[in-house]
Amino acid sequence: MLEVIGAILYLKVRRRLSINSHLLVGIIIFGLVNEISLIVAESNVINTSYLVLIFILALCIVNVFGNIELDRKQRKISVLIPAHNSANTIVEALESIKNQTYRKWEIILINDASTDETEEIVKRYLENNKLTLEYVRQKEHNYFKAIRHGLKYANGEIIFVLDADKILFNQNVFYRAVSTLFGEKCDGMFVGIRAMYQRLKDGKFHLIRPYYRNEASLVKTALGFGTNIYANYAFWRREVFETSVYENYLINGMPAWYNAKRNLGLRVVNGNFVGLRYRIFKKENLIGESFSANDSKRLLKLSTELRTLHHIVSRIKIPAYSTQTAVYSAINKLHIASLCPIIFKCGQTSLKEVTPLIAEDIRNLKLDNLYLKTIIDFGSNFSPQKSEKITIPKGT
Repeated sequence: MLEVIGAILYLKVRRRLSINSHLLVGIIIFGLVNEISLIVAESNVINTSYLVLIFILALCIVNVFGNIELDRKQRKISVLIPAHNSANTIVEALESIKNQTYRKWEIILINDASTDETEEIVKRYLENNKLTLEYVRQKEHNYFKAIRHGLKYANGEIIFVLDADKILFNQNVFYRAVSTLFGEKCDGMFVGIRAMYQRLKDGKFHLIRPYYRNEASLVKTALGFGTNIYANYAFWRREVFETSVYENYLINGMPAWYNAKRNLGLRVVNGNFVGLRYRIFKKENLIGESFSANDSKRLLKLSTELRTLHHIVSRIKIPAYSTQTAVYSAINKLHIASLCPIIFKCGQTSLKEVTPLIAEDIRNLKLDNLYLKTIIDFGSNFSPQKSEKITIPKGT
């Protein structure tokens, strides 16, 4: 009886149990069956394993007959919207949030140095629509800096970044996201993306590939020269976003799901539903902003990919790197990368083996840049046995 009472108190402390007549009847029957079994068995000694079994059975009885209440607490979603020259798209983005069936949310809209009518349009929209919205500005255009700036005003337990040229897929995205994120007890949740050629006309659906929190995902990222194999569009727990995602993605530009300090992925799950629609204006980069042929953006993308690659290969040995890269590239083009066999072990992959392939890839892009040349020179001459103390002059 003490163990039955202990089972009740255990669940009661967690505020998930409602004591009712069904539970009392179940406990009485359980107690009678238990006592009868002891009388029949004529046991002189009750051992530990028997007590553990009784406690487990008591928990089961309480769970079955007690009214177990699901956690009904609503978590606030903070939606960060960095908007740069988004006059033509920002209203539809705000409308997609306004129409959500899940109502506990707030919007932090960051005007990312827009030179068009974005601010005027937002003000006119707010005059006719009541939204929980914080409007902030920054003078210099910088996508990641805008998100970092907006995070200062966020009060929610969940963080979601919605680009101003994208909209939520339907009215139930927030509801499904919160249910999955806290039901799975994970760090974050990826959402699917669908192209949108015209209003109300859907295009290609980009299903996020299955996410595995293991070294195989890191190796495949390295075989793609540091290219993010997943999307960065995800709902995040605030504490995770403010620490790992902030440092690795918003500061260093590496994949949001990657924890560089531990050289392992975060606990992220696939939402298995479409969460976003994006417009087709020009060639799109699904892991960040719209990507054009502008050299500065290409340089930024390359530098962050190289940073990711160097982090991974410094702690994982990938034998026959060039051969495995060629095999992975061929299989990945067939969209069956999850079936690609890979070989790796603990250790380090020599940068002298990796760098020539990177240099060839950069030459194909026809980027002539001192920064990239320095990285290539570093990788070509890198030796883990050599070290050098570098002093950076003050004021540099």
